Parts: sequence; C-alpha cells; structure tokens
Amino acid sequence: MMIDVPLEKWADRLESVISSKCRDLKRVFVLRETDSTQDAAKRMDAQPGDVITTFRQTAGRGRLGRDWMDTEEYGVAVTIATLPCPGELLALQYAIAVARSAESILNQQVQIKWPNDILVDGRKLAGILIEQSSTRALAGIGINVSQTSWPDELVDQAVSFSQLGASVDRIEVLETLLPSIERALTADAEVIALEFEKRDVLTGSNATFKRPNGTIQGKVVRIDPLKGLVVNSGSKEIFLPAATTSIVSHSAE
Repeated sequence: MMIDVPLEKWADRLESVISSKCRDLKRVFVLRETDSTQDAAKRMDAQPGDVITTFRQTAGRGRLGRDWMDTEEYGVAVTIATLPCPGELLALQYAIAVARSAESILNQQVQIKWPNDILVDGRKLAGILIEQSSTRALAGIGINVSQTSWPDELVDQAVSFSQLGASVDRIEVLETLLPSIERALTADAEVIALEFEKRDVLTGSNATFKRPNGTIQGKVVRIDPLKGLVVNSGSKEIFLPAATTSIVSHSAE
C-alpha cells in the first residue's frame, strides 16, 4: 500500500492549490473520517466555493441510491459546493473535469459513460453524484487511487490508478482535480459537449434505460448538454434526464 502524505498536511496543500489556481473555490475542509463527504457537506451547510474531503469515507453514496464502497486509505472522496446550475450541463462539466485530471495522471485518454462514470477499458475509475437545491449544487466525486484488489462482484467493473500503472498519492490526485474542476465549470457548454463527445461510449449504441416510470430501449443519438441523453425509441426521439435515468445495458450495433 502506498504511504499517504500525512492528513495534517492536506489542508495546507489544498489551500495552496485553490489560492493559486482557482478563483471560485474558496475554502477547504479536511475530515479524518466521515460516512460520506456528500452528507458531511449537508451537515456543515457547505456554501458555494467550499471543498470537503476526507482521509477515509466509510459509506459513500452513488447515483440513484447506489452504495460506494469504503475507501479505507485507497481512494479519494471529495464534495465540491457551487452555485446551482442546469443539471444536465453540470453533470457533463464534472465528468469532463474528472476525465481531464485522470488523463493528466495516466497520460492517456479515458472514457465517459453518461452521465458521469469515468472508465478505462470499460472499468470504472471514478464516479460522480450531483445533488442540487435552490441555493447550491453538491458534487460528490469518488476516485479509485491505490486499490490493488476488489470484491468478486467488482473485479471486472472497477479499476484504480495503481492497477493502471500510475503511482500517485491521493493528495496529488486532489491537487490535479481541483483546478480541472475550476476550468470545466467556467467553460462554454459547446466546448464541454465537444470534450464529452470525444470520450463518450454510449452514442451510437443500443441501450436499455431505467426511469422512474419504467424502462425504455432505443439507440443513443447524442448527448445534449442542456437537455440530456437523446434516444431514438423507434417511433420518436426522447430526452432522458441524468438525474433520474440509469443505464441497464448497452451494446454496439
């Protein structure tokens, strides 16, 4: 297992990054342990510009109620608070931010499975959960850093930087991630859409999606940064919103 930079040094290093490379990120809170940085941000009443991270997240949450396994001392867990934003665009912005930071560490292009799973060779390196209210948006990000083994059900689904040959400390991942988030959140929607398109694994595939009112099958036509996923169901094109849609399966034609 990699030896982490001591927790006591995290705040100073991250504050140095946001003060020199970020305009909209303002404050850093580093927790020794928490159930979920997303829930911790809510308890703390995090304000736009706040960054909440932890040495260990024990009960992280993914999209649509899914669990994110205990990070122990192997993964990054961080929540960013910003002003509210159209949800479809925000999902793409954060996906691009995490993808770019991962690419700078791996020196290779990664993939994105809409709305915001970051993949390498089909395995999940990182995931993002976005929750919004009228006053703020909270984006929880989980990144696999130094894991070398997984539970049986995740062996073919998850991957870490370490398994991909990148020896990197968790604080270094955060130092790379925060400026990338700043850049993505201030980019034009058209730029984000083009960046997403280069990494997108869904467009052109046939897929099944689960929605609150049932499932739908169809061919993925495109990703609209303001409206969501566009699917041709055979008779018409349908927009599927990121917040309430999950992918059951997908395959190339």
